[in-house]
Amino acid sequence: MPSPCTPQPLPPPAVLAYRGTGGGTGDIVVKSRRYLYLTLFVLAAIGAWTAYWFILAGQVRERTQAFIDQQAAAGFEIAYTDFSIGGYPYRIEAEVDNLTVSAPRQPGKPAIAVPKLVVLGLPWNPNLVVARIDGETVTRWTDARGDEQRATFRAESTGISVGLEAGRPKRFALSMDRPRLESSVLAGPVSAKVFEIHARLLDGGPAPTADGVAPTAPLSGEIAFDGEAVVLPPLPGGTLGNEITSFGYTFGLAGPPPRYLPGTAPRDMVAAWAQAGGTIELTRGETRWGPLNSLVTGSFSVDDQMRPLGALSGRIGGLEPLIDGAAAQGRMTPAQAQSIKKALGALGFITKDAEGRVPFSLTFQDGRVSMGPVQLGELRPLF
Repeated sequence: MPSPCTPQPLPPPAVLAYRGTGGGTGDIVVKSRRYLYLTLFVLAAIGAWTAYWFILAGQVRERTQAFIDQQAAAGFEIAYTDFSIGGYPYRIEAEVDNLTVSAPRQPGKPAIAVPKLVVLGLPWNPNLVVARIDGETVTRWTDARGDEQRATFRAESTGISVGLEAGRPKRFALSMDRPRLESSVLAGPVSAKVFEIHARLLDGGPAPTADGVAPTAPLSGEIAFDGEAVVLPPLPGGTLGNEITSFGYTFGLAGPPPRYLPGTAPRDMVAAWAQAGGTIELTRGETRWGPLNSLVTGSFSVDDQMRPLGALSGRIGGLEPLIDGAAAQGRMTPAQAQSIKKALGALGFITKDAEGRVPFSLTFQDGRVSMGPVQLGELRPLF
């Protein structure tokens, strides 16, 4: 047994440090349990999230198949070569390869083929779905003569978003960068710098127009089209040229929406909608095309011969080239053209706005389009 006077070896520095903190064996056990509980909690959370993600993925697959079955009952055929779901753990990503949608029971038997469709959803935000389209989309249909027609579409990027409420689509947006459309029914390709579509369902309340006046009937839906740097195919009599600087149109659907039934011809569907009092309200119409600069609103329907029926009013600048073109093509006499230009000049002297636009109005009735008492042209049936 060592003598009390014999020097004892010092403990290791770690032990000295631990003793300095007042720790003991009980503290070690408590801290170990805390780390264990934290680890178990994290593992349980990961396991619960994993289970939730796979349940959602399974529901997406089941609902997709149910949707395909519903469309088949309505006369639409949907097919694909591969359908996969990924994106774990942050999102639900459904990728569909070689998607085709066709309507063999509809007039013209239209069909569309998409090389790749990618749909993304966030598990914590089920009311928003976004998607993109990759590759060249091809559409085919048969015209009234029985000839097959074709259109191809491609863009640098094509994005889609759908907003849901109570599980039903409420808002839709489509945005395309550098789109290009070619078709057998067009004289040449159509391209743009940007093209966008925005649509939403409304509760029937009025929506304000460009001048702050609400439409005459509640709107059940609204759709807007916007584009920049649009290049059109060569146009006959190209008074304005084939390059549109920008345009923006917002249309509202007033009255009861058209009812779609499988096998119903578009003419019959539109006729029933018009007879029930349906109208299309143009709440925003902006165009910058060559010398033309216009801001208009209007209301439209169809008559019993499927010809446009309605009125258009607003402000317009750069109308003179259109008037000269109409006179050159025989749609009005030189005297009529001169009278309209004199009237526009007088209006401009009195009420021209900061952009040089003057007020104007057009009527579409009895198969004719007129500006005041002057007939500008004839209207053909839409169907």
